[in-house]
Amino acid sequence: MTATNEHDAQRPIARARDRRGPLRACLPLLALLGLLAAGCEEDVTAVLGTERPFTLFGVLTPQADTQWVRVFPIETVLTPAAPVPLDARFRSLDLAAGSEQAWRDSLIQEENGQYAHVFWAPFPATFGHRFRLEVTRSDGAVTEVEATVPPFAEMILPPQTQTPPPLFSIIVPPQVPNLIRIEITYTFRFRSNAEIRRETASFSYDGRQRLTPEGWLLELNVAQDVRIIREELKRRFPLDPRTPLKIVSLKIRMIAANAEWKPPGGVFDAEVLVQPGVMSNVENGFGFVGAGYRMEEIWVPLDTIIAN
Repeated sequence: MTATNEHDAQRPIARARDRRGPLRACLPLLALLGLLAAGCEEDVTAVLGTERPFTLFGVLTPQADTQWVRVFPIETVLTPAAPVPLDARFRSLDLAAGSEQAWRDSLIQEENGQYAHVFWAPFPATFGHRFRLEVTRSDGAVTEVEATVPPFAEMILPPQTQTPPPLFSIIVPPQVPNLIRIEITYTFRFRSNAEIRRETASFSYDGRQRLTPEGWLLELNVAQDVRIIREELKRRFPLDPRTPLKIVSLKIRMIAANAEWKPPGGVFDAEVLVQPGVMSNVENGFGFVGAGYRMEEIWVPLDTIIAN
């Protein structure tokens, strides 16, 4: 659980300078890929010298008008990427629509000064469609991967009441094959001395969903979460034990992901994921290309709506 004041500034996740083309979707999707992207350089090092031509990392999503995939050439000698075009031709095929899209190479320079190749194409990845990505070297060697974008779905939340129920049930329709990065953020008010304060606290609910005939069921233990929040507040503020804690809203965030986006043991462990082939859907190469989209809903208690 992390608690932050709502007025705190958000910290930047990553920065990159585009050298050869627009990458409007690049940074949000770097955050989406998370630990996988964080371990990509170590992965390239570990597979140094293999006959496979490329390592790929990326996410296809219908929520961006531009798709991107990072491409690492696997060389016989480990050297930093040079600021020159990569010997690679990249294309994608929408297997449901029967269409083909050529991708362009864009060179970015990261904060450490190293260069990286990000191939991109201006299209939204259609809900429910399966895509094949092919990266071909000039000698004919091909690295390819297929990924299916999950169908569109929305969360079903409990009806609005005066306060959140102690067990707060969320349903996601069963056509979504996988849910990851499930995060619940409580916004609440409380009194400390004579001051009314407003803060937030976030909890990870990864792995706590289960598949039922109605769909994915996620039960939030609101009563337990509130107890944890109260204990944290007591360490930070002068707090009367009788002081009520008023929940203003619950923000539910998760990623509807393709079926392959499942780490070993169900845990996104960077130490495990950097090992070549541990979590990979790439043929004749290494890395991982997922498909998915963010789902987000906000539940507001009835009395808060009335007050507003």
